[in-house]
Formats: sequence, C-alpha cells, structure tokens
Amino acid sequence: MLDYKLIEALAMVVREGGFEKAAKTLLITQSAVSQRVRNLEDQLGMPLIIRANPPKATAVGSALVAHYTKVTQLERDLESALDLSTQAEFLALPIGVNEDSLSLWFMNAITPLVKDRNFTLHISVDDQDETLKLLKAGQVLGCISSIKEPLQGCSSIFLGKVVYHCLASEEFMERWFKDGVTAEGIRTAPVVLFTPRDMSHNLYIERVLGLPPTPYPHHFIPSIIGFEAAIKNGLGYGLLPHIQSGRLLSSGETVEIVPGKTLDIDLYWHHWDLKAGPIRELTGEIVTFAREVLPQR
Repeated sequence: MLDYKLIEALAMVVREGGFEKAAKTLLITQSAVSQRVRNLEDQLGMPLIIRANPPKATAVGSALVAHYTKVTQLERDLESALDLSTQAEFLALPIGVNEDSLSLWFMNAITPLVKDRNFTLHISVDDQDETLKLLKAGQVLGCISSIKEPLQGCSSIFLGKVVYHCLASEEFMERWFKDGVTAEGIRTAPVVLFTPRDMSHNLYIERVLGLPPTPYPHHFIPSIIGFEAAIKNGLGYGLLPHIQSGRLLSSGETVEIVPGKTLDIDLYWHHWDLKAGPIRELTGEIVTFAREVLPQR
C-alpha cells in the first residue's frame, strides 16, 4: 500500500508550484519533501515529477495527485458528517477560473459561502480553454471552462455564455480600419491578447468575421485593467466581455470594430463527482449566481 504522506508531498509540490513552497505548507524541510517524492518514485519505479520551474506532474503523477485530492475531500466530508471538525478550522478550496470570470462575477458568487463556512480560496487563473487541465491533474476540485464534455469521474454544468465585443478607440479605427475591417487590416493592425494561450481572437476572426487565420502583431497584457486601458488608449483592439464592454461603449470611450458582431463563448462548471460536502455547496452557489448574471441560451 502506498504511503499517503509521500503522495501528499507530491500533491503539494504540484499544487504549490515548487518544493520550497510545498515544504512551507507541510511545515517540513525542503529536503524532506524532495526525499518523500523520491521515495514514492522509487516505490513505483517511474518519475512522477518533471523537474522544471514550476515542477509539473507526469501522467502517473497527475493521477496520484487527482486521487489524493479526491480522498482528502472525502475525508473532510466524513469529518463534517461525524461532526469531528472544529468551527475554527479552515478548509482550502482549490479552484481553477478564467480571468474574466474571476474579475467580473466569480468573487461575488462565492463570497457569502466562503465567509459563512470558513473556507479559504486557492484560485489558479488560466485561459478558459486550459483550466480543465488543472482539474485533470488533480490540482483543483472544480473549474470554469469553455469545454462542455466532463472528465471521467467529474460532472459538467452549463453556467451561461459570455458575449465578447471586439472594441477599439476611434483613433485606432481611423488609423487601421479607416476603410472598414478588411483581411489586410486584420493582418496588420495590432491586437491586445491576455496571454500566449488566448485563442479567443483567432475564434473571432474565423467564426465571426469569416476570415482565414493569419498572423498579426499583438500585445500580451495579462491584467484585465491593463487590457482595457490598452484598448482605450489605442495600443490595439481586442475582445472584452459584455459586462465590461457595455460600459466602454455607452461612455463613448470605444467602438465596436464591426457593430453587432460578437463572439459568444459558453462557460461550464466542472467538478469532481462527489455526492456531498463543500464541492456541492460551492457548485450550488456558482451555478445559481452565474445563471443570474450571464446570458442563457
């Protein structure tokens, strides 16, 4: 039988993003963490960690981390059912969220529950196409994703859709799209992207404008405030969700590059298929709130 202290060390290295951070979480030395991971690798006869910066789990390592996450949650559910936990204890909830949701509505959705139940949030931010990988690796209990199909052992619930408007300043439009939005303009005008993994602009070009994919100059600005400022200041044009873009359009600070042409992205809440406990409470709060603020089909 595998030693769960060894699996715990592996999970903390992956979840915290390093051996030193894992050691601080576990209140042991960094060398002790390293030794536990090495012992587990020796027992199984295969590598479990890709020793990069940050460390990443191998396929087998990811399976162990996912197993540890589920077992830990089941133990906490049992403690709660048997009333073995104390009111002062805090329970960490690792969650994967895309930046737009986190900045615009997610915190309002979960704040009442977190305050009432003594939860702490461990939020990992990634593109909505990438967050599901965190769940698959066992790094989070649930995530918001644009992908519909659930992982094995997980459930997927439709939350609503995000309507993205493609915005630019009038100054930018005059310089780059003076004669309207053309294939040549799309190829040469600078774009504002969130990260290198942000594929939403490519979807807009192909799905909404009906143009072939093409390279284009781009800025990477991984801040929702900075992203908005870059568009307002004329550094580039880009996609902003309806909750944010409505304000910029009504104030006259920006215009749509093609009025009425929007990119609609469905969002889903994915979570481990546990029948009780905090994940069920969390799911209820997120789904209820999201369906109030996000357009439905």
